Amino acid sequence: MQEKMFEDIFYERPDYEEYAQYIEKCAVEIGKAATMEELCRSLESFFDYRSRVETMEMVAFIRSYHDCTDEFYQQEMQYTQSRAAMTDVSPVCDALLKSPFRGETDNRFGRRFLLKVEKESTLKKSGQKLLGREQELIARFQNKTASMKFSYEGRELSFGRLSEYMYSGDRDIRKAARESWRKACAGSSDYFLQVLGELVDVRGQIARANGYADYLEYADTEKGRYSYGEKELARMCHFVREELVPLKKRLYERLRERLGVDVYTADDTGIYFEEGNPKPLGDAGFLLDQAGIMYGQMDGEFLELFETMKNRGYIDCAGSDHKITGMGFCTIICAEKLPFIFGNCTGQYTDADLLVHEFGHAVQAKMSMDRFRVPEYWEMPGDLLEIPSKAMEQLCYDYAPLFFGESAPQYVEIRLITILKEICSFCMTHEFETFLYKADAFDSAAAIAEYNRLTEIYEAGADYGVCRSYMEAGALLVQNKGLYMSPRYLISYALSGISAVGIRLMYEKDRENGLAVYKKLCGMGGSMEYDEAMKVLGLPLPYTEQAVSDVRDYLADRLGLAREISG
Repeated sequence: MQEKMFEDIFYERPDYEEYAQYIEKCAVEIGKAATMEELCRSLESFFDYRSRVETMEMVAFIRSYHDCTDEFYQQEMQYTQSRAAMTDVSPVCDALLKSPFRGETDNRFGRRFLLKVEKESTLKKSGQKLLGREQELIARFQNKTASMKFSYEGRELSFGRLSEYMYSGDRDIRKAARESWRKACAGSSDYFLQVLGELVDVRGQIARANGYADYLEYADTEKGRYSYGEKELARMCHFVREELVPLKKRLYERLRERLGVDVYTADDTGIYFEEGNPKPLGDAGFLLDQAGIMYGQMDGEFLELFETMKNRGYIDCAGSDHKITGMGFCTIICAEKLPFIFGNCTGQYTDADLLVHEFGHAVQAKMSMDRFRVPEYWEMPGDLLEIPSKAMEQLCYDYAPLFFGESAPQYVEIRLITILKEICSFCMTHEFETFLYKADAFDSAAAIAEYNRLTEIYEAGADYGVCRSYMEAGALLVQNKGLYMSPRYLISYALSGISAVGIRLMYEKDRENGLAVYKKLCGMGGSMEYDEAMKVLGLPLPYTEQAVSDVRDYLADRLGLAREISG
């Protein structure tokens, strides 16, 4: 059979009424199954139907992001995402949990399958309309963000085009560009804050409708945090403040000296060299070609998957003003059992970051799909999910010359700096979300004040006085996409960044063993609990003080900051 190109996938809006009826039909069949074989046939029938629906949902999602001006797919994406959130598969879940073959189900599919089914069945028991409303609000945020234009030197630019100036080596140019960006965000802050306030309220209602005390408790279950949660994550944020924020402050002092500025300000963040940050030697097509060379040298399995995805159009990273900007993702096209990578290359060093990060997700997805019959194991628990992508970033250091030529050492230094900055930034967002969802009601002024307070703590060493008025209008708060699109998820990147350092150290010590551990991680999919997976991989739990201290020591050593922090 000829392999299907992504562009040839025919889109047809799912019939959600028929889907609901099919869910009920499968639930009845599972409940009446006289043998384990009968139960499995009904269950796999449900998986197949769900796969077809989810494939259409993903096709609409991807094509809407590929061209934000395409009204048809914009409408289809909003409709399908809303209906998907409202779809209740709990009848199938309940039938499985009540089945007399529960013990045999554990033996055949692993004990975590029904545990996951049981936990997730509590998330959509009630409040379907609220879940749909949440997706509508997220779509409003996405549409507003995608359509924003920024005035710069008499021109109206997309964010992707403006970012070229925001990261210029010329301080005056980047100051002017960042001024335009902050001004636009501040000017739209009332709209964004209204959406955020409604999201916070709706999420609280969703949690309570399903029997949870608050959204924080609900989100922990949703993210697969069954054996740990708020207490452990808050403790990790504390350790990060104590161990990593001071290291970042010292880093900012070095960057101030390197850039030759009297004060290191918010206009200098993200700039690491006086001449500007290194840029890849070519466009998206060049990056794909070089990545093929890299994976060919790194691992045969990686190369085979990469070439398959590239040749079938399952990697869409070319730059375009019509694409959504500032984000990338990897998802699964269920019917084809193949990952899909989306990005929007802008000519910055982050283009390479995006490609290798998302391909890490692709490797994990493909290895899990090839290993497990049940789709529930294809995706990892949230806090494991980002380790394959963050670790892939670090496994690629040795191949940086393919993308950056003589500037490769600068790029690797930036990647190390990014680990430090991201862990701090994601912990900051987590602390802010804790404040947001514990408050009795959403208050815009209080939210802005708290976000700015945490920014000053986690960005110690950078002077934000240059944008104080915009901060007070909420400009920094409202551009944090994670608050709108991925609540309580960004902390996963911090946890995963810590674990990825552990895999990198294994790789440096013994390349073959490091790759073997990485593949073991990818192949376990969603079959293990978080703490169990850490033990199997030989990694410490990242929310412990020792794990955070190990990252501090690693980054201090690699960045040449060990002497400074020891004194």
